[in-house]
Amino acid sequence: MVLHAGAGPAAPRDRSIPTAADPRVEFLKTLARELAPLGQTAAELTEQLSACSEGLDLATHFFVLPTVVQIIYEEFGEEHIAFVPVGRGSVDLETHALLENVAVAVGKSWISPQAGTERIAALVAHRPRFPLWLRLVAGGLGPASIALLLGGGPREAFAATGIGLAVAVFHGLARRSARLEGLLELSSAAFAACLALLLAHVLHHFDATTVVLAAIVQLLPGLRITQGVSELAAGDLVCGTARLAGAGVTLLNLSIGVALTWTVFRRLHEFPVLSRAHGATAAMLVLAIVGAALAFSVSENARRRDVGWVFVAVITATIASRFGVWALGTTLGVGIASLAVGLAGNAYSRYLHHPKSTITVPGLTVLVPGALGFKGVFSLVSKGGVGGVNVLVTTLLLAVALVVGSTIAEAIVAPRTLRQRVSEPIALPPRLPRLGRGRRPRRP
Repeated sequence: MVLHAGAGPAAPRDRSIPTAADPRVEFLKTLARELAPLGQTAAELTEQLSACSEGLDLATHFFVLPTVVQIIYEEFGEEHIAFVPVGRGSVDLETHALLENVAVAVGKSWISPQAGTERIAALVAHRPRFPLWLRLVAGGLGPASIALLLGGGPREAFAATGIGLAVAVFHGLARRSARLEGLLELSSAAFAACLALLLAHVLHHFDATTVVLAAIVQLLPGLRITQGVSELAAGDLVCGTARLAGAGVTLLNLSIGVALTWTVFRRLHEFPVLSRAHGATAAMLVLAIVGAALAFSVSENARRRDVGWVFVAVITATIASRFGVWALGTTLGVGIASLAVGLAGNAYSRYLHHPKSTITVPGLTVLVPGALGFKGVFSLVSKGGVGGVNVLVTTLLLAVALVVGSTIAEAIVAPRTLRQRVSEPIALPPRLPRLGRGRRPRRP
């Protein structure tokens, strides 16, 4: 076996045999590098890349891990491996949809692989579509909505708005510092906990735990936990274990940051008197659903045409989870909510030919599967004992319920895969979205 390390030897070129500089291989490498961090499981990413390589008439095999994608192909009768490093994951619904459109266009030979590679490079070199002020508004509106959905009241929503906005600004500034790169989760959680405890001295009958959870909801690895359990259930032990381990480290960093702040306040005898939230009214829950949909549309960079579908996802997840918990209890109730969100996302993908993640990702965010995991790890770090273990076991059970619900949804309504979109006959290619001129490049 020969490892791919550069240009191949000079030889007569056969169009059916890829070479080191084959634009088809370069396009697959670029597509894998940009698709991998966007929140798909290893099986979903492998299926997408395989569908595109089949459309390019290229014999390849893929091995996907959370940090690297290996592309195995043949060159002059010998196997070669291209290693594609994967960066830190972030949800970007618009980029995911546009990348799939480019993959379909290349797989159907509507555009060349070189043009596809150039289009992906231009796509990722632009800033997010939403301006800074709107992203700041979403940074405060989202935590306020989550605080209400988690059982908080007006005080918790008010506090989560300011603290969530402060955490978003702090996290954005900390990401620019190389010294804080490994302490982003810990420092952000400690910052949120410090602000919540200081505010608890001013506001009475105040649930600081709910506020902290709502303020750091975008940092909770709920999606990674669900992906890891899904990969384990599918038999992908390596990728599933690695993804769950990464989610566990994130939960540990967040929990240590909050527990450290809690301990410092207690040692200084400045820890305030906390109480449980009294809950939100029906009118507040309606406002929370609207606010969460708007915030997730911005924070997860949904396309303008998909904002309404994000509303559908949030409403479906909220109503189904509350009905399921009322009818069947917490664990099975979350499974019912996952089933409802999965059916909506699969129907959206099957009949409108768009990625199901437009609905499933915001729906899972509303279900906040990482919240219980954070509570469990925080209980272990701060108090120890079996209480934290019980909460962690409950978290895994909820993640399994989410996976079972989505699996049943796929059995009822199968989503339209990228392989089907590449292979199905369509007379005319869709109009690819135009990239704006004169936009400033996105900071890496």
